[in-house]
Amino acid sequence: MDATAAAPADPAVQRSIDAPPAKGKAKILGIADVAGTSVILAIRNDTCQVAFLPDGATVPTTAALASIGSQRPAAGSSADIHVEFPGSVLVGKYTQATGQMVPFKFTTIGCGEKSMAVKIEGAGDSASVQKKSGDSLRFWRTGSDVMLAAGALEAIHPDTPSTSTSS
Repeated sequence: MDATAAAPADPAVQRSIDAPPAKGKAKILGIADVAGTSVILAIRNDTCQVAFLPDGATVPTTAALASIGSQRPAAGSSADIHVEFPGSVLVGKYTQATGQMVPFKFTTIGCGEKSMAVKIEGAGDSASVQKKSGDSLRFWRTGSDVMLAAGALEAIHPDTPSTSTSS
């Protein structure tokens, strides 16, 4: 992900994702609007992070945004099973983390060596999804779930659904 270009982000969004207790500046890889919430995919200190910011927020937050993070795989990492998310999306070794993230039911993040993927469960069958920023950001729907991926395109598994709605 080091070679992936940072996505342009509003300064208020960058300040919000970098608010304390965060240490260091996050490299934002992509921003998507999912059902009225800005979903920010970023990497900081070798940790993939997905953060949620209510749409329309223009004033930076003073505390860290609600987020989930997963450390990039180390040389000795062994997770390379491509049967379920994130293994069905990421090529190569990955780590993962999960959590309940309001306003959605459940969120899983997968952090690979060259890309990251996020599954947002319970977004709803009719929830709008729109790419806001990030050249490498891709998204698609699987039922009521939304899938997002960013990073090196060759590291995103080619079996992504053909129902992709990204550009």
